[in-house]
Amino acid sequence: MTNVPALPEMAPAAPLPAALPSGVALPGGEHYARNLIGGRWQFPAAPFEFEIRNPLDSTVTTVVPLSSRFDVARAVAAARAAARSWSADGDTRHRLLTQLVDQMHLLAGPLAQLQSLETGLAAADSCAAVAAVTHLARVLLATRACDAGDEPAGLVSGHILSWGLPFAEVACSVLPDLLAGRTVVVKPSLRAPMSAVAFAHLAILLGFPPGVINIVQGTGVDAGAALAGTRELAELHVRAGDRTVDQAARAVMVTGTRLHSLRAGGNVVLAGRGADPDQVAAAVTDALRVHSAGGLLNLPLLSVQAEAAGQVVDAVLARLPGCAPAPLPTEPLRTRALSQVAALRAAGARVLRGGTVPDDTAHRMGWLLPPTVVTAGAMRGGPGSDSRGTAAGEPLGPVLTVVTWRSPAELAGTLPHPRYADAVACVWGLDDGEIAAARLPHAVILREAVPVTALHDAVLPAAWTGGYAGRPGEPSDLGW
Repeated sequence: MTNVPALPEMAPAAPLPAALPSGVALPGGEHYARNLIGGRWQFPAAPFEFEIRNPLDSTVTTVVPLSSRFDVARAVAAARAAARSWSADGDTRHRLLTQLVDQMHLLAGPLAQLQSLETGLAAADSCAAVAAVTHLARVLLATRACDAGDEPAGLVSGHILSWGLPFAEVACSVLPDLLAGRTVVVKPSLRAPMSAVAFAHLAILLGFPPGVINIVQGTGVDAGAALAGTRELAELHVRAGDRTVDQAARAVMVTGTRLHSLRAGGNVVLAGRGADPDQVAAAVTDALRVHSAGGLLNLPLLSVQAEAAGQVVDAVLARLPGCAPAPLPTEPLRTRALSQVAALRAAGARVLRGGTVPDDTAHRMGWLLPPTVVTAGAMRGGPGSDSRGTAAGEPLGPVLTVVTWRSPAELAGTLPHPRYADAVACVWGLDDGEIAAARLPHAVILREAVPVTALHDAVLPAAWTGGYAGRPGEPSDLGW
């Protein structure tokens, strides 16, 4: 399998360029302040808007509309009107989607900078994520025929997205449906709305028919709930925390819509006696910077064989000073992450590093959380499991929980939460028999690799792309 090189240490987000090398401008305030409905950037039905702030320093980056069920209904109607012709013309779809992916590649740098601007993510980490998802898009184009197959024509899908890696979120969620002949209505995260607008903006400039891609901004309780409760959708894709996914599951019981959900935060590092402590430490400390429970690439749980735990933890702590604090999108989310660390401590865990927020200018201006390492003893279920001992809610922030085990058989059944079945297990120092004995619930098991490798090589859980299962065990050999 092709391993993606370790990412450089965290750097500040890069400023956004005013113009792009290709001469195509990224969207501006006139786009972010409107919804895209039926090929037109429109103000919402009610004149309300929300300030989007940079998590690094809380400065305002743009404003977005707070949409209502009326805006969602208009977007769904536009998608329905465009769906039959989009579904019927596979040649046009393939041409337009190929052009869109080409633009994603050509503009990878500016798109990564935009993702950094709205999330506070380090420039190098954002670039790695955009490059990986662009390569995945090429694999999708090469391996999935652009026709609707046996599905009925005129289908519409809805997409409710998370904030962790917003460009990766929209591309992974939307591209497979566009390839399959469905039109889409996208509700980005209120905390990270700009990448979805950029994705749609490029599609409009390339000549995508009106109504094929629609963007409706707003809160989860208004626009998100309205989209989840829409009966006209063939599919609903939800990439979010437990609460939002559970609410969507209840909604589709009424509407009959097919639900594809992704509860991220289930990626795990599993290290046996034969693991190289330095390699394991590099993997988890790099991943601490990709910090969102909704993001695809974080590694919130390190499960290590007890006899090797001391060396591995020492290696992690040695690398931790080079891992800068990571931003969360709001102060309440930072408070929730700290509360989860406190819950682990109350259950008997030890906080080795981090777990508090320094009272300095940087932390007062943004919503930074220092990298935190918690040791929770014997493996009894990972963070967010409903088992005993180490449960502390869904993983959030740059928090690494370390648990131990003595034999691989002890791991069987210790990760019961559905998020683990949606995720990747990154394994060091175990042979095939030991992996089989562990009975890991994960959809994909990688040897000595990290989740960005799964994204880049299209060796990935089906939940990451809403049902497209990737190519398990088969790394990509496609060039740029």
